[in-house]
Amino acid sequence: MLRSLTALLCADALVALAGCGESEQEQAREAVQGYVDAQNGDDFEAVCDLYSDAFKAQLGVTPEACPAFVQEQSSGAATSFELVGVNVNGDTATADIDAMSEDGAGPSRLTVTLAREDGEWVITGLQ
Repeated sequence: MLRSLTALLCADALVALAGCGESEQEQAREAVQGYVDAQNGDDFEAVCDLYSDAFKAQLGVTPEACPAFVQEQSSGAATSFELVGVNVNGDTATADIDAMSEDGAGPSRLTVTLAREDGEWVITGLQ
């Protein structure tokens, strides 16, 4: 019993430490890449999961209505996104994303702002 409890505690510790080796830059980059991947995959729920609660409120949407809102706003817009770069400054960051459309127009540059909330990078704005 003690051996299995020790093994369980060790496994929990390893999971908790999994992100510890990453720099703030890498963690912010992963969050933005998650946004890019979700947009490219039309996974609007995943896009909304990356938005801060304050940003959703600024957009005037509830968490439940967010995916439909993002899908509506994405209609006829860019069809593919590519992460260009991330700049971290303490607990905030900006990221540049190139957005291309199916008709060959673009790319146009989109700037994403992020902040660390409860240890996680979340999107706080899009420009």
